[in-house]
Amino acid sequence: MLAGLVVKARRNPNLQRLGRNCTAEFVIGIDDARHHIVIRKGLVAEVLEGPFKMRPYSFSITAPAASWTEFCKPKPAPGFNDVFAMTSYGHAQLEGDSAVFLEHLRFFKDILALLRKDA
Repeated sequence: MLAGLVVKARRNPNLQRLGRNCTAEFVIGIDDARHHIVIRKGLVAEVLEGPFKMRPYSFSITAPAASWTEFCKPKPAPGFNDVFAMTSYGHAQLEGDSAVFLEHLRFFKDILALLRKDA
């Protein structure tokens, strides 16, 4: 699911423009697996697969694999179309420093949208 995220993100100049002031690390949790997404000045620099002990990150978005699978469809079902919908419906959890997430909301939502099959 996360394969090719670095390449897709680097092909998107608008994404780089949106995140040009963002340097952060966040986690996408799929079942028990944790993937650290490293952002440097708006570029998705690395996708690292854990587990990691004591590796810092700003926030995490975790959900079962079935929820991520639905989210990644070109036209996901209601409640899976957005990270906020997923958390509102109980399909995902957003934890950590939500201020970082909210400060660069459009940037992070666009990164997650790259996971979709049609992206």
